[in-house]
Amino acid sequence: IDREIERLIKEAIAEANRKANKSNKASETKSSSGFALTPEAKATGANFEANKGKLSWPVEKGVVKTRYGTQPSPIDPSISIQSNGVRIATEEGSKVRAVFQGTVTAVIASKTGNPTVLIQHGNYFTAYKNLSKVYVKKGDKVDTKQFIGEVFTTAGDHETILSFSIFKVVSGESKTQDPSGWIYKM
Repeated sequence: IDREIERLIKEAIAEANRKANKSNKASETKSSSGFALTPEAKATGANFEANKGKLSWPVEKGVVKTRYGTQPSPIDPSISIQSNGVRIATEEGSKVRAVFQGTVTAVIASKTGNPTVLIQHGNYFTAYKNLSKVYVKKGDKVDTKQFIGEVFTTAGDHETILSFSIFKVVSGESKTQDPSGWIYKM
C-alpha cells in the first residue's frame, strides 16, 4: 500500500505540473516544492501547515498503538520496523474523518488488504488505511471532520485499527511526516 500511495502522489504531482504547463495561466504556478499548485491549493496547503499541532484526530476516540519512526515490531520485539505513520486502536464501528479540508486523490482497493483513502491538502497528503467502508470517491471535496469511511474490525480478535499517515511534497518528492506533531494532543 505504501508504494501505491507514493506512486499516486507522484502521479498527482505530474498531473498538476502537466495542467500548469498546458494552461500557462497566471493562476497556476509551480511552487518551490516542484509541484504546480493552483492559488486555491496553495492556500489549502498554507492553512494545513498553519494548523500544525491543531488538526483533529482521524477518529473520535482512539489510542496510538504504533508510533511514527523506527521501533520494535509489535509481533517480534527483536526486529525493528519503520512506521511511516501511526496505528490508532479505536472502537468497533468507528467512523473515519478527514483531519482537514481537501480533495480525495484516490481510493485504493488492494487485493490483499482493506481500502485506503488518500486526500490532498495543497502540497500535503493524508492517508487513511484499513477501512471496511468508504463514503467518498476520487475527486470529492471533503471538509474537516467529514466522515470518509469506517475502520475495519478483524473478525478473530475484534481489533479495530486505523493506520494514518501524512506526507509533504518537497522538491517534487513526498516525505513522510510524524502525525504526532500535526494532530492535536497526539
